[in-house]
Amino acid sequence: MIDISNIEQIAASYSPQELFAALVWQRRFNEFDGPEVITDLVNHSDLWESFLFTKPIYAPDKTGLSFNGVLETLLAMANYRPMPEHSMMHFIPYPADTLYILAENQDIIVAQLMDLGKKWRADDVGICDGNHEEEDWDFRDYISMRLRRALWGENFKRDRDAVIVYYWWD
Repeated sequence: MIDISNIEQIAASYSPQELFAALVWQRRFNEFDGPEVITDLVNHSDLWESFLFTKPIYAPDKTGLSFNGVLETLLAMANYRPMPEHSMMHFIPYPADTLYILAENQDIIVAQLMDLGKKWRADDVGICDGNHEEEDWDFRDYISMRLRRALWGENFKRDRDAVIVYYWWD
């Protein structure tokens, strides 16, 4: 049950990024360690602009796999029940397995973010920047255009190109 006064207090106290950090912090599965990932992100906050923890997003999504990830997340959140440690049944609080990080498109930053993926033991680490040949042309052009000067600077001449680094754990 959602307590509206609790939601109001949380919304006034935390940014969306802090809320996602809390979701990452909760998760531990296979080689994924949420507290380790959040600690590293906080310690290397100069490397990233924002992050999102969710199910994988496939684009273009002709098979509906991305929608299936959304559906599985909605079902897990609907069916979640807090259980005592000694219980045989445990629910996944937030069934994400993919971390997307938005960062400035600079080789040294991207290389350090890729290295974090090794430290975090991610099963797959990649880059989405609109330059990969295997992507659909329309999708590739859209991503490339959208990430160009996407990070605001103090003035328009200081806007920076962005890149998305993603990490997936099986």
